[in-house]
Amino acid sequence: MNKFIYLSLILMQLTSCSFSSSQFDLIKNMISPENNSSKPEKNWNAYWMDKKIDLYAINVNDQVIFADEKINIFYKDKQIYKITGLLPELQTLEIESKDNLLLFMSDGRHIGVDSCELGYSVSIDENYEKYLRSCFSANTNKTYENHVVFNTEGMIISLRFKIHPEYNSLQLSMK
Repeated sequence: MNKFIYLSLILMQLTSCSFSSSQFDLIKNMISPENNSSKPEKNWNAYWMDKKIDLYAINVNDQVIFADEKINIFYKDKQIYKITGLLPELQTLEIESKDNLLLFMSDGRHIGVDSCELGYSVSIDENYEKYLRSCFSANTNKTYENHVVFNTEGMIISLRFKIHPEYNSLQLSMK
């Protein structure tokens, strides 16, 4: 009896009708995550701890948020000031620029202070301008440079910032 039921089900599947509907295909394509051309693309790369991470750049009022599904990097006033989801422990990093100091905090806990010179801009060529700020790391006794590169329209095309006293700088660039 089980064989008969099994064979009947197979026969019904083989001989059953199929249908095609343009309305059904339209709705399926609208809700399907595949091949959705209206979906924004990740147009920035982050380089951090020997990894390349694709990110969206989101302009919100007077700041830019570089983000993916778990990482948020907040930039405002020529400084990265907050990062969430980047470190493996998913700590929140905050960098406060105060006078000639950069104050580093992790989950509200003070983790370092670096001293910096005043920032200044230089023309790279007729197409680009670079904002530079040299800082001295108290942890490593080395000087490093935070910088932002702008195109002729004033749009950011790359950044490099020290975001944690114990790690190399984070680099961001347009694809």
